[in-house]
Parts: sequence; structure tokens; C-alpha cells
Amino acid sequence: MRSKAILGIAVMAAFVVAIPVWAHHSFSSEYDSSKTLVLEGKMVLFEWTNPHSWVHVEVTNPDGTKVIWRGETLPVNLLYRSGWTKPMVEAMVKKGEIVTLRGSAAKDGSNHVFAQGVTRKSDGAAILGQQVPPNN
Repeated sequence: MRSKAILGIAVMAAFVVAIPVWAHHSFSSEYDSSKTLVLEGKMVLFEWTNPHSWVHVEVTNPDGTKVIWRGETLPVNLLYRSGWTKPMVEAMVKKGEIVTLRGSAAKDGSNHVFAQGVTRKSDGAAILGQQVPPNN
């Protein structure tokens, strides 16, 4: 009888400890929606990862130093459903496309944003923030 009670408590404790594993991060806990940044730079990498993909943009500061900013984007499956392909984005990275990255700043002050839009400078095409991908 006593071993059943201990086993029951252990199982309940395991469930309580595992709850954070199932939780998805909250936008408001990670980003400040009142601080929208607009950054211009060269697209240097695009990570196709889940649960969200990441665009990496090399931004030149006023003093000439370069900093990599990361923009958290849509999940891979939504990018694919919207017509995005890895080869298309890899070509943009290879060309070193100059883009404008717009998004909500990270609360921790790190160089990343929640990307609300990415626009190509060459033709003004919205890369993110529209349903149809730009023509390459």
C-alpha cells in the first residue's frame, strides 16, 4: 500500500516537472512589441529550423563595425505552403541580397527580433510579410 502511494506521488511529480517541456514560448515574454526596429543589411544566412526559421542579416553600424542580427520568422511548413523553397532563399544568401529587416526587439537586448517583414532593397519586394514569394 505504501509503495503504491510513493509510486503515485512520483508519477505526479514527473508530470509536473514535464509541463514546461510542452509549453511554447510566449511572444510577450521574449519580445517588446512597443520597440520595432528597422535594420538594413546583407542577408548572410537563412536557417530552416522548427519551430521557427531564422534570417541572419549583417548590419553596418554608423561607426563602420558590422553586427549580425537574427530575425525569427515563420515555421518551415508555413514558408513551404506559401511557395518558399530552400534553393530560392539560398540563392538570395549567395547573392548577398541587401534587405530591410523589420521586427519587434528582443527584451534581453540581444541582436534579434521577431521578423514582421523582410524587404529586398533592389526591387522593394516583400520577402516576408506576404503570401507569395518574390521572383528570383
